[in-house]
Amino acid sequence: MTPREPARRVAQAHARLLELLDHACGENEQVAEASALPGWSRGHVVRHLADNARAFERQVRYARRDRLVDLYDGGTRGRDLSIEQGARAPAAHLRGELASAQHDLEEVWAELRAEDWHRPVRFRNATVLDTALARWREAEIHAVDLAVGYSPGDWPLPFALHALDFLEARTPTGVRLRLRATDTGFRRETGAGAPVEVSGAVRDLAAWMAGRDADGRLETTAARLPELAPWPADPAD
Repeated sequence: MTPREPARRVAQAHARLLELLDHACGENEQVAEASALPGWSRGHVVRHLADNARAFERQVRYARRDRLVDLYDGGTRGRDLSIEQGARAPAAHLRGELASAQHDLEEVWAELRAEDWHRPVRFRNATVLDTALARWREAEIHAVDLAVGYSPGDWPLPFALHALDFLEARTPTGVRLRLRATDTGFRRETGAGAPVEVSGAVRDLAAWMAGRDADGRLETTAARLPELAPWPADPAD
């Protein structure tokens, strides 16, 4: 995958988010309804997506000046406060904030030279390219969390495969986990310990690893699906 490929895929996910909002969250009462995330309305999800885009834009702008900054201004407390304060804004305002933040992030990516994608950032002590991949995860997974008809079964196959790569870290301790897709050739074994196989459609496997409800049924050789390890920690995410 070339450095610009994640940015292209994120732009597609960004456009889809705005379409979902236009079709299903155009009214104030719709955006105030519960999302799939406990305790969060759709407004919380939209506000977080806008703030997150701004946060990654900030990482890039400082990286180009050879400086490292926290992901969110004010850290975790600042992130949470912004979400709570902004979540109850009118639907049109939330949509506008998201559109603006996504546009600005895409614009700063468009300005990057090839070598800029490998500049270090404080987020995960990683690189600018890693922030683009992280934004891809945010956009696709939270599109499902909006609970407006977009489900893991709608994820592009490259995203499902990327999510499975990233979420390999959630393999339970003491388990040799074998993931087997029944609709593609995807196979993977991770971890060490008692062997457990989980099988199903590749997007459903990705949904399970992401802690979201799968569209279809997953089968396992264990008595029940194993309990996954925590999500790989993101600073102030």
